[in-house]
Amino acid sequence: MLLYNIVIDVPLDKLFTYKSDTKLTIGTRVLVEFKNKKVVGFIWEHVLLENIDYDILKIKPILSIFNECLSVQSIKLVKFIKKYYHANIGQCVFTVIPSLIRKPRELQINLPKRLHLNNNSDNFLVDITVKSDKKSSQALAQSDIKVENLLPLNGEQANVVNVISSDIKSYKVTILHGITGSGKTEVYLELIRIIIQSGKQVLVLVPEINLTPQLLSRFKKRFPNVRIDILTSNIGNKDRVRSYLMAETGISQIIIGTRMAVFTPFKNLGLIIVDEEHDPSFKQNEGLRYNARDIAVYKAKYFDIPILLGSATPSLETLYNYKLGKYQLLQLLSRGVEGAQLPMVRLIDIKNEQLIEGLSVVVVEAIKDRLKNNELTLVYINRRGYAPIISCYNCGWVGNCKNCSSNMVYHTINSRLKCHHCGYGCTLPIKCPKCSSGYLKSIGQGTQKIEEKLGEIFIDAKILRVDQDTTSSKSAWDNLYNKINNNEVDILVGTQMLTKGHDFHNLTLVVGLNLDTGLYSYDFRATEYLFTQLMQVAGRAGRGGKKGEVLLQTHYKEHELYRFLLNHDYQGFVNYLLTQRKFLQLPPYNFYVLVRASSQKISKTMEFLHKVYDILQQCKINKIEVFEPVVSVIQKIKNRERGQILISCINRSSLHEFLDIVISKINSVKHTNDLLWYLDVDPVDM
Repeated sequence: MLLYNIVIDVPLDKLFTYKSDTKLTIGTRVLVEFKNKKVVGFIWEHVLLENIDYDILKIKPILSIFNECLSVQSIKLVKFIKKYYHANIGQCVFTVIPSLIRKPRELQINLPKRLHLNNNSDNFLVDITVKSDKKSSQALAQSDIKVENLLPLNGEQANVVNVISSDIKSYKVTILHGITGSGKTEVYLELIRIIIQSGKQVLVLVPEINLTPQLLSRFKKRFPNVRIDILTSNIGNKDRVRSYLMAETGISQIIIGTRMAVFTPFKNLGLIIVDEEHDPSFKQNEGLRYNARDIAVYKAKYFDIPILLGSATPSLETLYNYKLGKYQLLQLLSRGVEGAQLPMVRLIDIKNEQLIEGLSVVVVEAIKDRLKNNELTLVYINRRGYAPIISCYNCGWVGNCKNCSSNMVYHTINSRLKCHHCGYGCTLPIKCPKCSSGYLKSIGQGTQKIEEKLGEIFIDAKILRVDQDTTSSKSAWDNLYNKINNNEVDILVGTQMLTKGHDFHNLTLVVGLNLDTGLYSYDFRATEYLFTQLMQVAGRAGRGGKKGEVLLQTHYKEHELYRFLLNHDYQGFVNYLLTQRKFLQLPPYNFYVLVRASSQKISKTMEFLHKVYDILQQCKINKIEVFEPVVSVIQKIKNRERGQILISCINRSSLHEFLDIVISKINSVKHTNDLLWYLDVDPVDM
């Protein structure tokens, strides 16, 4: 009889012992019984008989042994994630694997044994079996890689490629700070060509699903006979497992994906690229709260390979690592298209101006000029729906969500109110539920209202709205690109989904609406996020050689943020923010962890957090600061009342040492069954 400690998908930081007559390797996927249910588990460690201090006869047997196995690199990745994010072992393991592997059955996944020339061809280059060796992969790469549509690099781009490719066999983190339109993707493609021709694989991370169609199209045109696979939440469970396994066996040469793709195991990874590395969506805010960018850096170190962090607006945390000498910085300071210049930015003071359906006279006239010249305009407003608030003019009733402490947003489609936190929706009432008045008014503007008002002003214009409501289908982005490329769109109205990565060469005017809410916020990162979004959306204009212009409507044109924006001075803005952060001892000069808790009653949530606070105060070590429990900014979401405790420290190692000490003590705090708590390490949402 052999004994094994097995990790299963339960919310406990604990391994469970099972027995088997078969000798099993670490990482083997098995089926076991747990609390009268059959569940999947993974062999985590061998157990010596003499170390068992309870009745061996009560140990349950392993029911089935599956063919699949966690790789050594996946196991090491899990151990790193568990140590850094202080999550339970089961949560870590079952986050890094595709969900289909959790199912208690054999996988039926057919992997291609030969590499297609491209997706539309039945011809093959060479047989690559699932167990293809490194030698055959390298032979294929070096002799048969076909590169098309190769564009000549300019001096800056060539310099970046030369610096990085001069040392591609060792770990190094490079920040690629390239202004919008500077041709960062061309640099990516050339580096990928070098890596692929050396017989290695490439991982490309993008922050959002909508960036993958255009990027994938460029990659396929450049590398028509290279196996490229996508890993996003939009693909089916079987396709995700297939891509996961093809990367692990070396069949996939390039994986492009969102944050989940960082967990993909590779046979021979040679380069990681994180595009738009500043984007907050690389942070997962449910379940295991990890940051894919930071895990990608760990992964590069594990493989001893270079990693490229690309952005027109690198995050403060990333730039601070450059200041500390941990990362190197390379820059692209001119646009890739010859003659293309950064757009002129103008502030439109709307303090005392009479607006036309929310638009200033200057903006209306500028859009008219673009329509006359058959040029594209982008109107940016980072709020979807028709209006953020529906209120009664008579008694002041506001349409609040019954599950969350937030307003419901009015959507004109089917005339509904919808909560953007929990998804609850209801039909817009005909009269006020409180006083029965028939005078309900909409307050504020969203993309739907702006789309409607633009249609009233520019009757003949072809207007297209781009937000989460219009791009939910897989084909939505392909349709969008086709319409724009065929000149079937005059005005784009969109949210932050349109601020980055998109390349529309006929776009010459960007208009920014409702920007001021980001200037004064409870979140200390709000101005950084706003500046980043505005820099990114401004960069959509003038990329194709035509002169671009950016018009930003504001009540606060004197604000410091706009001064830097007018000059496209990202470096100046970063230094300004870092000076503020250092004075206030905010990240990146301090490291944060939040203890978050929620239950059905706020009294129970806060009672638990006060007990935790007492423990943290008793265990506090040097340099650690613990703040008293507070109710979360949005107190209730999905009928759960939320609160939090902030822990900060100027030293990362000391902070993790402290967490190691207190986490078991927090686990011992008694609480109601419905209460949930977790640690959020390096939170981005305060």
